[in-house]
Amino acid sequence: MTAWGALTDDGRVAQPDALASVDVHDGVIAVRLAGGLAFDVLPDRGLDLGATWWGSTPVAWRSPNPVDPGPGRDWESRFLGGLLATCGPDNIGEPRGSSGQHGTHHLTPATDVHWSRERTEQGWTVVVRGVVAHTSLGGPRILVEREVVASTGTPAVEVRDVVRNVGDQPVGVPLLYHVNLGAPLLRPGVRLDVDADEWVVREPLPEDRHPLVTPEPGPGLAPVVAEHLGVRGARATLVGDDEHPDVVVTWTGATLPRLCTWSWPARGAYVLGVEPTNAPLFGPERELPSAGAPVLEPGESWTTGVRIAVEGVG
Repeated sequence: MTAWGALTDDGRVAQPDALASVDVHDGVIAVRLAGGLAFDVLPDRGLDLGATWWGSTPVAWRSPNPVDPGPGRDWESRFLGGLLATCGPDNIGEPRGSSGQHGTHHLTPATDVHWSRERTEQGWTVVVRGVVAHTSLGGPRILVEREVVASTGTPAVEVRDVVRNVGDQPVGVPLLYHVNLGAPLLRPGVRLDVDADEWVVREPLPEDRHPLVTPEPGPGLAPVVAEHLGVRGARATLVGDDEHPDVVVTWTGATLPRLCTWSWPARGAYVLGVEPTNAPLFGPERELPSAGAPVLEPGESWTTGVRIAVEGVG
C-alpha cells in the first residue's frame, strides 16, 4: 500500500496537487485523489456530487438527459444524475402543495464556496465547503452548511451537513440523500445487501422483480420504489465479486432512520438509487403534518450526512 504522504515528505513529489488535485472550471470543482476517487462537486446544484470514478471505472450513474433545460421545467427533466442528489428540505418524493418533486436543494446554488487541501498523517485530504440557503422573507429559513471530504489512499467521499433553522418558526424538514449507482458496477444479478426486517413497495411489484436485485436491462422495465423497514447498521452494500468491488453507502442513522431504494433497470436508464432519508417517501404517513418529516425548532440544528466508498475486489 502506497504511503501517499511519504511521497511529499521525501521529495519524490514536489507539489501536493500532484497527489490531490483540485481544478475549478465551468462551475465544477473537480477533485482527483491518488489512491482515492475522482469526482466532481457541483456548486450550482447545492454542492452535490456529479461524475465519480474509481480508477478508470465510473461509479456514478448518468441520466438519459444530455443537458439541463433550465428553470421552468420539472425536476426529472432537469436531473442529470451524478453520484449524489440531495432532496429536500421542503419536500421529498412526489410534488406536495407548492413544493415540487424532491424539493429545492439539488437545484439551488451554494454560496461561500471554497476548498482546502490539508496534510494528514496518511497523506492529503481535500475539503470543499459551502452553504445552501433555503430561505424566504416571511416564511421558513433553513441553511445547509455542507462539507465534502475525501482523502488520498481511501476510495471514498463523505458529505457532511449541518442543517440549521435560522428562522423564527418550527419547520418540518424532510431530507433524502439520493445516491445513484450505475454500470458497470451495477450489473445483471447484483444484489444490494441491507440488514432490514422487510420491505414495502410504492407500486405493485412487477413479475420476476425484487427491490434489491438488479435484473438484465430490458425495454420498458418499470422502476421499483421501495422502503426497507427495520434497517440496522445504517449501511447498504452493492455486493462485489471477483471482478467488481463492493460499493458501500453508510449514513448517520440517528438523523436518517429510514432507507428507500429506486431500481430502474430499463435499457438506456439502468440505475439503482440508494436513498437514506428521515421522512416517508410514499404511503399514508405523508398525510401527517409536515408530510411525516421531523420538525426542526428555531435555533436548532441537525448534523447528518452520507458516505460512499469503494471497498476492494471480491
